[in-house]
Amino acid sequence: MEEHDDFIIDVSRRNFVKGAGALAAGLGLAGFSSVGAYAAPMAPKKGGTLKVGIVGGTDDIIDAQYLFKLADVLRLNIGWEGLMNFDNKFQPSTEHGLAESVEVKSLSKYVIKMKKGIEFHNGKTMNMNDVIFSWQRLVDPKLPGTKGLGQYLSPAGLKKIDANTFEMNLLQPNADWLTSISQYANTIVPVGYTRNGPQVGTGPFKLKSFTPGVESTHVRHANYWDSGKPYLDGVRVINFSSTDALVNALLAGQIDAAVGVPAALVPVVKKNKKMKVIETSAGKIAPIVLPIDEAPFNDKRVRQALRMIIDRKKIIKQALSGRGTVANDDFSPLDANYNANGYVAKQDVPRALALLKAAGYSKSNPLKFTLWTGSDNFPEVAKSFAEQVNSLSGGVAKVEVGIPSDYWDTKYMAKNVGAYTTYWNPKPYLVQAGQMLDVYDETHLAPKGSNNPYRKWYEQALAERNPAKRRALVKKMQAYHNVNGGYIVPFFLNVIDAHSTKVQGLEQRPASLNLDTFGMHFKRVWLA
Repeated sequence: MEEHDDFIIDVSRRNFVKGAGALAAGLGLAGFSSVGAYAAPMAPKKGGTLKVGIVGGTDDIIDAQYLFKLADVLRLNIGWEGLMNFDNKFQPSTEHGLAESVEVKSLSKYVIKMKKGIEFHNGKTMNMNDVIFSWQRLVDPKLPGTKGLGQYLSPAGLKKIDANTFEMNLLQPNADWLTSISQYANTIVPVGYTRNGPQVGTGPFKLKSFTPGVESTHVRHANYWDSGKPYLDGVRVINFSSTDALVNALLAGQIDAAVGVPAALVPVVKKNKKMKVIETSAGKIAPIVLPIDEAPFNDKRVRQALRMIIDRKKIIKQALSGRGTVANDDFSPLDANYNANGYVAKQDVPRALALLKAAGYSKSNPLKFTLWTGSDNFPEVAKSFAEQVNSLSGGVAKVEVGIPSDYWDTKYMAKNVGAYTTYWNPKPYLVQAGQMLDVYDETHLAPKGSNNPYRKWYEQALAERNPAKRRALVKKMQAYHNVNGGYIVPFFLNVIDAHSTKVQGLEQRPASLNLDTFGMHFKRVWLA
């Protein structure tokens, strides 16, 4: 299973709800009080090893830039860093990155000055050759997964200016480029780095051992550049085969933190006063995909009817135990240009049935299709959707749900299979739109080279530096997508993790990754 993420790579969609119902039934869910609050703030203290649990398997890998699963992202985050990252307001920042400053010469030329004295885990001091090599690897057309960044930057566009400075000359203007380079997988590695070679980064912890499907151990980087950090002596990442086992281990004190707690089990965790739940919503989505050029979804009336007929709050209640926010089929709610009230997703069953009738469907000639999903990608969402469509249409629509074990290999993005589900981590609107258009073209909305207005406005917005003018273009994109797009986005997902109250330094704030973006490399986390 894959999860799209950022401007590059597939990140896991594998690590979600598995067997939550059984565990919830066994432990009971009724009448629990909220979690106990933290004690008064204490000064950080050094020492100790943080034990973090996550669902993973024998196909886990370690790669500083190209990865596939959430467990892989966790391990990357511990040992590697990029030029920039996101601040508490979800804006690109150099504070915790390896770049000292970034100067925007134009929307196609960015000059980046690096911090001095950065040391890799092997004792080598980072130099400009390492930085150029890293970005050449990120945009190398011969490597898989480079399509996103590679459409804006080629290896030839990287130019060394001096010992601490280089410039990126883009192939086309991109007003959101700083957001793109702030994505966590765009890290700096030493010259010659490969997946099968020594795993060396600049992060606060260096890899000591790794057994796929079992665990990895990471020890403190003694010469880490951020003075006084990290506080911990090490981090141990422990794999679990299911969320049942993960939550049980947390409650038993076998691990200090759990990445990805199912919504149904939050009351179970909150019952334990020694546990803290971190629950945030930054705009993660799990859309139902209706390819707009494939029957029956090539009729816009069908797509609109399926959006109108569903009760989104009911889907959230049934599939997410109420832990989500109603969405309007759009994305990127934290983007400054998000039009929250522009397109209200209102259930209208009579209108939906009228649209289906106009499209030629009836009880004697019902709309039929299969909605495919993975057992690890919120299958309850697909089931709830199908149940509502079948019931409320009165037999005018008949949706079946398919959950094959090889979903991601045989159904996801396959031609003419019907509808299917996907999953996206949050990102700004234009970055998300670019991924959907050119990296994972799931809905076939606006193929490259087409005269589709959505693509035209997208390209114009990327080249527009004036915020007001960009906002106007994005507004046009959103309006067009809402009427003509191929996504049904019923909700924004809450990201839910949990940890022992002895774990300090994590914040509950909008974040693109679990555990407060994995504790910003866990460098500011400590054990009380």
